[in-house]
Amino acid sequence: MVAGGFAVAGNRINEIEDRIATLRDDAGIKSEFHWSAYRGGAKQAAYEALVRYAFGLINKRHAAMHVIISRFEGYNHKAKPGENKDTSINRMYYQLLLFRIARFYGAKRAIHVRLDGGNDCKDICEMRNELCEAAYHQVKARPNCVRSIEPVESQNVGIVQMADVIMGAIAAKRNKVEHKSPKGELANFVLRASGRHSWDTDTPHSARFLTLWHHKTRLVGPPRL
Repeated sequence: MVAGGFAVAGNRINEIEDRIATLRDDAGIKSEFHWSAYRGGAKQAAYEALVRYAFGLINKRHAAMHVIISRFEGYNHKAKPGENKDTSINRMYYQLLLFRIARFYGAKRAIHVRLDGGNDCKDICEMRNELCEAAYHQVKARPNCVRSIEPVESQNVGIVQMADVIMGAIAAKRNKVEHKSPKGELANFVLRASGRHSWDTDTPHSARFLTLWHHKTRLVGPPRL
C-alpha cells in the first residue's frame, strides 16, 4: 500500500495550482489528472509534463514529496459499523503526518493538511488533537502545529491530482504490476523522472525533499477511534 503527498509552503500554492490548471486546459482535460483514468493517447504529453513539473519542484526545493509504503496484510482494511475504525489507510496517514510532516515542519510552521476526500480519510480528519499531542511529545513540534486536517475534492485541487498520479505509479512499480495498458509506460516515466533506480529502498535519513519510507512491521497506529 502506498500513501503520500506534497508539502508546499503557503505562498507557493496558488502558483502551483495555476500551473497544473494550465497543463490540464492545454491538453483539453475537462475533469482532472487521475492515475486510474489514464489511458495514454492524446493525454500522454500532459501527464508526462505534470510528472516533470512535480519533480522539478522537488529538485528546486519548491515542494517536498513524502511517501510511506506498507504491507497490505494484517490490517483491518474495511471496518464494519461498530468496529474499531483504526484502518490501514488511517494508520498510514497518521504515521506520515507525525513522522514526516510534523517532524520536519511542526517546530516552525503552522500545518494545514488536505487529503483526497472519501471514507479512507474520514477518521484521521477527526484526529487533529491526538496528532498534535503526539507531535509535541514525540517529534518536538510546537503545540497545535497541525491547525487543520480536511478532506477535499480532488477535481478542485491540482496538488492532490499530482500526488494521485505519482502515488499510483509508485504503487504499480512497487507491487510489480505488469500493466499492458499505457499505465505501465507512465509508471516507468515517473521512476525515470524521479532520478531513482527503483522504489524498493528507503531514502537516506537526511533526505528532506523526497522521502520514501517502507514500514516493514505492522504500523503502530493512533489511539483507537
